[in-house]
Amino acid sequence: MFERKHLAILKSRMAEPRRRIQIVMGPRQVGKSTMVGQFSDQTNVPFDFFAADNVSRFDTSWIPNHWRESRLKMDLRGESEHILIIDEVQKIQNWSEQVKKEWDEDTRSGRNLKVILLGSSRVLLQKGLEESLQGRFETLKMGYWDWPEMKDAFGFSIDQFIYFGGFPGLAPDIKDEDRWRRLMEDSIISPILARDILEIDEIRNPALLRQVFEIACQESPRELSLTKMQGTMNSGTVPTIKTYLDILNKTMTVCPLQKFSPSEIKEKQSVPKMQVYNSGFRNRYGLFSFEEARSNPTEWGHQVESSVGAHLANRSVLDGFELLYWRNDKKQECDYVLKKGQALVAIEVKSSRAEDTSGFEKFKEMYSDRVTSSLIVGPEGLPLEEFFSLDVNVLFKSL
Repeated sequence: MFERKHLAILKSRMAEPRRRIQIVMGPRQVGKSTMVGQFSDQTNVPFDFFAADNVSRFDTSWIPNHWRESRLKMDLRGESEHILIIDEVQKIQNWSEQVKKEWDEDTRSGRNLKVILLGSSRVLLQKGLEESLQGRFETLKMGYWDWPEMKDAFGFSIDQFIYFGGFPGLAPDIKDEDRWRRLMEDSIISPILARDILEIDEIRNPALLRQVFEIACQESPRELSLTKMQGTMNSGTVPTIKTYLDILNKTMTVCPLQKFSPSEIKEKQSVPKMQVYNSGFRNRYGLFSFEEARSNPTEWGHQVESSVGAHLANRSVLDGFELLYWRNDKKQECDYVLKKGQALVAIEVKSSRAEDTSGFEKFKEMYSDRVTSSLIVGPEGLPLEEFFSLDVNVLFKSL
């Protein structure tokens, strides 16, 4: 079975003395449970695995009861070390307060019970971590699969990755695109929109949320004002649409990119550029099949740009940089701007040699004192295969 690099990191951390709770977090269908299952199969330390999938969110005894069960096993067997693993922990209301209480009790008593928590809702996990568990945890963030992983595990070509994205569970189904789209809807999109996000209090209109999601996916990677989106749907208010886009961003489905500006106020007031986190979201609603898109130069250009943006959006969460775009009053633009502190990286996506790069060059000229790296991705620059294999962090170190 294919092993993601996160497995080696988790094994290394769990081999250390008990210091922090390990939080494995990431969106649906990226292999969190599989990776932790691989860890438990390979470890020599006794462990317990519990999943909160079907537990009432108001059950305040579920976490303490399973925690006590693991303690009892340690005592009865005379174990010097034990591991407690809880999946989808964020589904329990006030989970972090319960975890804090039990973890602190073990710390005070010197019990060597190590803990791994898994969750697919970054919003609810982060809220719990910030409220109760400061100083007690370490995160292991898992994003969508990148092209090298999909190639090595499933033999994906670069074109297949650009169109279908990095969903390992659906990789065997791409030859039947109707089936693939149904599975995208049933196993990934609907659970996110109808279950995961509805656990967040801000959602008052689930039908509007779905409309916002679908339009944002279809428009990736184009600029789309919230006013225009509201007019297209003829429903909701601009503030509500903005709130829903922010939530979708936190769930790593759609990212509304802001236009780079030295002024943070102007940046936040800009027209957003819609960007999916995974190409699969865009093409669930796309009007072109894989072969149709591949044979249409204009459409394939959009596919390539959206896929590059999806890769960067994914990495922005994992590597801690901001992802933006740039456009001036003369409509010159730079497709993607990466920002980390004061350092900027300019990336332009060109699927043909004839496309204009004047905006890319203008941006580099205007911010030459801050741009650490600049890349043209495509035939005239860095090949897509190399770009998708690149460690984005190195771009902030180049001069």
